[in-house]
Amino acid sequence: MEKKVVLGAAAGCAAVAAVIAAKNRPAIPKPTMWDKMREGMEEMPEDFPPRVMFDNVEAARNNTEKILERLERLESKESTEDDIELIHTS
Repeated sequence: MEKKVVLGAAAGCAAVAAVIAAKNRPAIPKPTMWDKMREGMEEMPEDFPPRVMFDNVEAARNNTEKILERLERLESKESTEDDIELIHTS
């Protein structure tokens, strides 16, 4: 009977130690769906229609981010003459 108690206590301690070790381990970020698609598209030829479409979507995202940054600078009155000229000529 004592052997079962000792083995049970040892197994319990090992389980607690494993849980603590798992909590202290840094989390590895999982790649997003966009990252997975980007990896897959990079392997395809540049003239492959889905890759062309993917590249266009990515370019549109980048342009949108630039536009939003410029608008935020204009709102905060930290704009430069170039930003104001760009908006008036568009």
